[in-house]
Amino acid sequence: MLGSMQGCTTLLQQALSYLSPSEAKVASYLLESPALAVKMSITTLARESGSSTAAVVRLCKRLQFEGYGSLKLALAQEVYGNSTPRSEGPYIFDSSKAEGVSTIAAMMVDTACASIHSLKEVLSSSQLEIAVERLFKSEKILLAGIGASALAAMDLYQKLGRLGMYASFPSEPDLQIVNACALDTKSVVVVFSYSGETKTMRQVAQQAKKVGATVIAVTRVGGNSLSKLADVVLTVPDSEALYRQGATLSRLNQLVVVDILYSSLIARSPDAEHSITTTWKAVSHVGKLKEPKG
Repeated sequence: MLGSMQGCTTLLQQALSYLSPSEAKVASYLLESPALAVKMSITTLARESGSSTAAVVRLCKRLQFEGYGSLKLALAQEVYGNSTPRSEGPYIFDSSKAEGVSTIAAMMVDTACASIHSLKEVLSSSQLEIAVERLFKSEKILLAGIGASALAAMDLYQKLGRLGMYASFPSEPDLQIVNACALDTKSVVVVFSYSGETKTMRQVAQQAKKVGATVIAVTRVGGNSLSKLADVVLTVPDSEALYRQGATLSRLNQLVVVDILYSSLIARSPDAEHSITTTWKAVSHVGKLKEPKG
């Protein structure tokens, strides 16, 4: 994960509802007895949790750890370090607890801060490195997303333009699928979908895979259909139920991922400052010359 790879228990807690029964047994044991688990071999953990070594391996892969050793290291850092309490899962706004605008404001600010902190714990630094490298070296970039996820796709589209990187973001979902067919092995498609189950977004990823393009998914933690299709998975916290009043924290976390990618590309590109200055001057109305009279 980002930084010191702490946040293993957050990752396990948030993924729990999406795991297979055998994987869930391992995850539950790790959450209930982390201090014992960090001293166990993979075989012992499988036996003590009532599962199998294959399930342990699948769990590690699902959570984007390189193997059981990496997962155990992250867990040990929480057991013996000073980790923050894990998130309790999806957030649903409870109107019965709202006692006026000031209460709602406080609830939303506190929840947003907690959700962004969880993002630091579930977002893989190794997957980010790959995503930035693929974007930087790509010749074509397609951005895809519908609904609230389209807002994050649009934001990345605008930011890539500031860096002089040509990208496309068709607003019509069917055109996103059509554009995916026109990609090639030197192309990248970034698919934004919190649920990871939206049919159109899966179709975009499937078409991109057929032509050999790199598929980067920005989706919720825990595994879903889109993450299985993707080459690179940038996970956001399981911050909201899939049925909800409207996207709030999921949209916010996706936008933070966009800012991380943008900042990383700026650091990666030696021409970033020039491109940002050039594009700013092109659209800025400050100091523009007046049209000559006559």
